[in-house]
Amino acid sequence: MLDKYRSARYKGGGRGERVGGIRMFDCYGLVRAVRAEQYGLPTLPTYAGVPTDNPRRVNVALREVRQGLQPCGVQAGAMVLCWTGELALHCGVVVPLNGLLGVLECTVDAGVRWQSVRSFACKFTTVEYFT
Repeated sequence: MLDKYRSARYKGGGRGERVGGIRMFDCYGLVRAVRAEQYGLPTLPTYAGVPTDNPRRVNVALREVRQGLQPCGVQAGAMVLCWTGELALHCGVVVPLNGLLGVLECTVDAGVRWQSVRSFACKFTTVEYFT
């Protein structure tokens, strides 16, 4: 399942559109796609117009998305909302790899990558999980 997303590239505002056959995502676009495509969860709002280089707008959009979801523990398909101080600025999605749960994310620097929950979470002030 992860191979389908690992070949994707980062693009601010990317929601899975293909450019030269490669899917383009930002962190939220990846979460939105994986939850719907792999777990059959309701499709999250698009928020395609939110500039990823505007922390205030990202924070407002992620807080709005959170309002429509239910808090949960670490489980496959959960959206991981990441806080830096009092701002929600990043997100990922919990997916299993070789029997272990980890977080799939998409960043400017690393592109799409999977990390253990612990390694992922230690980079943020707080992380929350939602389904």
